Amino acid sequence: MLLEAKCDCMKALVLVLGLILIVSGCTQQAQEQSDLDDGQSLVSIENSEVLEGVNEMAVENGDTIKVEYVGTFPDTGEEFDKSEGRGPLEFVVGTGMMIKGFDAAVVGMALNEEKTVQIPPEDAYGKSGEGQTVEVPVEQIQTGEEEIAVGTSVFSSNGQQGKVTAITDGVATVMFEHALAGKTLQFWIKVVDIQKG
Repeated sequence: MLLEAKCDCMKALVLVLGLILIVSGCTQQAQEQSDLDDGQSLVSIENSEVLEGVNEMAVENGDTIKVEYVGTFPDTGEEFDKSEGRGPLEFVVGTGMMIKGFDAAVVGMALNEEKTVQIPPEDAYGKSGEGQTVEVPVEQIQTGEEEIAVGTSVFSSNGQQGKVTAITDGVATVMFEHALAGKTLQFWIKVVDIQKG
């Protein structure tokens, strides 16, 4: 009888110790998971080669990539640009070839990954009214038949569109800004090629 009681006590002790190990393992894993603040999952040291291989194919600044994209206005859904019919857009990430928000959106993407992002004006073509302003004598502005007045659209010698904002003593103040200045833009993006820089 005493031997049976010792045996039952030993079984209970082993069971309690086993439960303690299981619970402590779960709380340790939960703590490690909560310590991650960038949304990445925890990977053991043994799998680090696998993780490095995956990260090598993620888009980084300096990589030359090709993307398919569709640009729309989020409030109306109206398309303003797309790669369809022209082939994928190729650019070097982080070199200023693209608007700041588009550059930032592709960093970290993998081959064939798709995402939709909204880009505020300050990360796209700037806020409306913050373009470059120049003063030009009215007689040097060529608009065809149209008389120059405030609000008249004009073009620079390199084709950039501007708008006359004031005319004083025969001198027109012209603001040059992108047609999409002041607009929040939405892009669907798919990475179709990555050449590591």
